Amino acid sequence: MGPISRLLVLAALASLPASAAAPFFDPTMPVYGCPVDGGPAGVMARGLLVQAGDGEWVVFDQDLLRPALWVHPAQGKPPVGLVLMSQASWEKATQKGGVKVPVAEGGLMLAPALPGVGRTPEDLLKDSRPVHGDDPGRGGLEESGRRFVGYQVAGRSGVLHYECKGTLVREWYEADRKGLRRHLAVAPGEEMFFLLADRSFEVSASGASSDKLKIAPNHAGLKLETRDGKLFARLAASKQERRVTLSYGADKVAAAGKTPAVPVATPARWTQGSDARIQDAEKSGPGWVMDRIGLPENNAFKRRVRPADLVFLSPDKAAVVTFEGDVWRLNLASGRVRWTRIAAGLCEPLSIEQVGGVVQVFTRNGIVRLRDTNNDGETDFYENHSSLVHQTSGMRGYPLDMEVDEAGRTWCSTGGIVTDAKSLTGRPSPNPHVGAVLAISPDGKQLEVVASHAREPFFARDPGTGRIAMSEQQGHWVPSSGSFPVAPGADFGYGSGNVKTLPAVWIPHDQDSSSSSPMWVRGSAFKSWEGGLLDLSYGTGRLFLVRPAEKWPATEGAVIPLEIETGLPILHARTHPGDGSIWLAGFRIYDSRAPELEGIGRLRPSKEGLATPVDARVVASGVVLQFETALDPATVKTDAVQAKEWQYRRSGSYGSPRLKRDGGTGADPVATGTVLLSKDRKSAFIHIPGLKPTMQLEISHRFAVAGGKAVPRPVFFTVSAPPAADWAALGFDPPQLDGSVATVHSAAPADAKPSAEWGKDVATRYGCIACHSIDGAKEGHSGPTWKGLAGSERRFSQGGKPRVADDAYLLESMLEPGKTIVEGYALGMGSYSGILSEAELQSIILYVRTLK
Repeated sequence: MGPISRLLVLAALASLPASAAAPFFDPTMPVYGCPVDGGPAGVMARGLLVQAGDGEWVVFDQDLLRPALWVHPAQGKPPVGLVLMSQASWEKATQKGGVKVPVAEGGLMLAPALPGVGRTPEDLLKDSRPVHGDDPGRGGLEESGRRFVGYQVAGRSGVLHYECKGTLVREWYEADRKGLRRHLAVAPGEEMFFLLADRSFEVSASGASSDKLKIAPNHAGLKLETRDGKLFARLAASKQERRVTLSYGADKVAAAGKTPAVPVATPARWTQGSDARIQDAEKSGPGWVMDRIGLPENNAFKRRVRPADLVFLSPDKAAVVTFEGDVWRLNLASGRVRWTRIAAGLCEPLSIEQVGGVVQVFTRNGIVRLRDTNNDGETDFYENHSSLVHQTSGMRGYPLDMEVDEAGRTWCSTGGIVTDAKSLTGRPSPNPHVGAVLAISPDGKQLEVVASHAREPFFARDPGTGRIAMSEQQGHWVPSSGSFPVAPGADFGYGSGNVKTLPAVWIPHDQDSSSSSPMWVRGSAFKSWEGGLLDLSYGTGRLFLVRPAEKWPATEGAVIPLEIETGLPILHARTHPGDGSIWLAGFRIYDSRAPELEGIGRLRPSKEGLATPVDARVVASGVVLQFETALDPATVKTDAVQAKEWQYRRSGSYGSPRLKRDGGTGADPVATGTVLLSKDRKSAFIHIPGLKPTMQLEISHRFAVAGGKAVPRPVFFTVSAPPAADWAALGFDPPQLDGSVATVHSAAPADAKPSAEWGKDVATRYGCIACHSIDGAKEGHSGPTWKGLAGSERRFSQGGKPRVADDAYLLESMLEPGKTIVEGYALGMGSYSGILSEAELQSIILYVRTLK
C-alpha cells in the first residue's frame, strides 16, 4: 500500500461516525490469525488469513506449512464466519462465541491436510505429528526440521516465512477473481518439494489440470509431477535464491511472468494516535484510591479496545494487548495518555510481556514477538518465537497467561475447558497442553509440561522465590475457586480423576466466582501486602489477598477480601516500575457482576490506613489477623467473632455443595474462645480449641482500626497441619488459653423471615444475576433470564416432559442444577445446597416471582 492509499484508508475510517463499527478484519492489516474449518482441506487450529487482493484471501495452515484454501467471499463479507469469541462480540460486546470452528466463506481447496513442504516426496505423504484423539490441534512439524518463522507485513501483502531443514522460504500471494499467484522466494540450497493438491491431474510441460483446478509454474526449475494421487512441485537445487511463481485458476490459467521482488516493510500505517484523559480517584475506600485510564474510544481506526493485559516498557511507556488482537503503545509522560496502535491481527491474545524491550504476545497461533525492522515505531515482522504449544481447535482453549522469567524462559498456560461440535463438555482433552502450565526455553525450541489437568489455569510466578501459584475457577471437577501451588508434575484433577493436588486455600464461590491472573505483590506502593498473592476476580471485580503458608508447596493458607470494588472485570494486574501503583486491566463478555464492559484502573494507597487485615495465618491453637494500623482495643472482644467451617466434594459434577463433617449439606458451627491483642495493637489472635483440618474455615470479625467502623468482615482459611504458635514472632506475650470458655457466636437471628428484598440482596451478593439477567437479556449470560421465569413452561435439553417453573422447580434448580438443563443451555452452575439457608432460598424464589 503506497502513502496515498494509506492516507485514503485512514481518511475513510476517520470520517465514520463515532457509533459506526468498522469490520472485524481491518483493511489496513493483511494477515489475521484465525482457526479455520476448511471442509475437505481439514480443520486448521492455527490458520492465517492472508489477504491476496480486494476480497481475495488465502488460508495458510501455520502448523502444516501449506496454503489450504483460496477464499473469495461475496462482496462485503468476511473471509470466515465470525464465530470466535472475539469476533462474535465485536459489535455486541456481551455476545458469546460459538463452539464450532469458523468456516471459510466459499473458496477453492488448494492442498490436503498433509505437510506442505519437504526435502523429499515422502516428507509430504505422511502427517507424523502426534494424534490427540479427534482434536485437529496437533502442533507443528518442528521435530522434522520444518517450522514457521513468522510473517512480514508489507503494504497490502503478508509475506510468510518458514524453514525446511535450515532453508528459508518466503511466500506471498496476489489474486483476483480470475486467478491466484503464489510467489515463492527460496534461499539457496538443495532440491525441495511443495505439496499442491490431491486430485487426479493431467500433467504437461505447461502445467497441471483437473476438473476443478489448473496450476502453471513460471520457471524451468519448478516441475510439476504426481505421486500416490498427490500433485507436487519439485524445485531444483540452486546456489542462488530461487524466486518462482505458481499460478492457480478454476478455469484457464497461464504461467505468470517474472516473479516480483519480495515485498518489504513499508512506512507506518497507524500514525494517527488518540489522546485519553486519566480520571483521578474514580473510586476510593479506606486506604485506597483507584484512577481510571481513558481508552481511545474514538480512535481513527474504529477499533474496539478491550484491554486484556498490559506491560510496562519504562515508567513512561506501556503496551496494552486487546482481545481483538491489537497492541497499543501508551505514552504516559504527561497527565494524559497517548494511545498509538503498533500491531494487529493476533488471534485472541490475553497476555503480553516484554523481553529485552521486545513485546511478546501469547496467541492461538503461538508466542509472537513483535519486531520493528524499519524503526518506524510499528510492528512489521511478527516473529513466531515458539508454536510448540499444541493449540486445541476447541473454542474455549484460550491462551490464558504468560510470564517471562529472569533467565528468559517463557511460562504460559492454556484453558482446559473442552468443547465439541455442540457444547462445552466436562471431559478432559487428550491434548497434553490443554489445561496445562508450560515452560518454554529462552530460544523457543524446547517445551516442558510443568503441571496438567487444570480447568482455567491463570498463574503467577514470584520473581523473589520462583514459586508459582495458580488460580482456579469452580466448575466440573473443581468444587470451588482456589489458589493452588504449582509444583513440577502437579495434576489438578480436571477430568483426570487425580484429586490429590491440594490448594493453599479454597475460596468460596460467592466471594470469587471466576478468578483470573493472580499477582505476587513485590515492590508495590502497598507495602503491607508485600510477599502476598493478589487474587483478581473477573467474576466480581474485587481484589483478595492470599497468604499461603510458608512451607511450599503450601496446603493451607488464608484469603482476605480487601473490600476494593473496582467495577472492572479484571484479568491482569501489573506493578508500575516507578510509583508502585497497581494497574488493572480487563473486559467482559462472559458472566461477571462487574458493571463495566472494559477498562484499565490504577490502584494506589491513600493516606488513611486499610480497614481490612493485611496478613492472616493459622496456627495450631487458632488464627492470627494482622492489620496495617493499630486496632481499636474496644472492638477486639470475644463476641465480635463468629466462625463456621465446611467441606467440598471433588468430583465430575459442576462445583460442590457445602458439606458438614457428617456428610450432610451445610456448615458446621465453630466455637471460638479468647481474643488477644498484640503488643503493637496491630494483630489479633482468635483461640479455636481443638482446631481440626478443614477445607474451608470462615472467620467473621468486627474488629476495627482506630477511627474505623466495626462492621462484619470475613477471612477464609484452609487448614491442614498448622504449626505451633511462635508467640514472640507474632508479637504476643505467651498466653494462658482456656478452651472451656469457647462458645459458638451466631451471626444472624434464626427466625429471619424470607422476603423479595432479601432475595435480591442474596442474588446480587452470590453473583446469580451475573449468569441470569433480570431484564430478559440473553447475551453475556450463561443461564436463562429470570424475567418471566416464574410460572413459565420450561423445556429441557435432555428431552422429557415440559415443566412449569413453580416454587418446587425453582428450588430444585438451585439445589440440583444438573438435574434438568433448560433447552439451549449447558450446565454452568454448582449446587447451592448447604450454601444458602432455607430462608435465603425462599427469598430468592420470592424475588424471582417479582420479575414478571
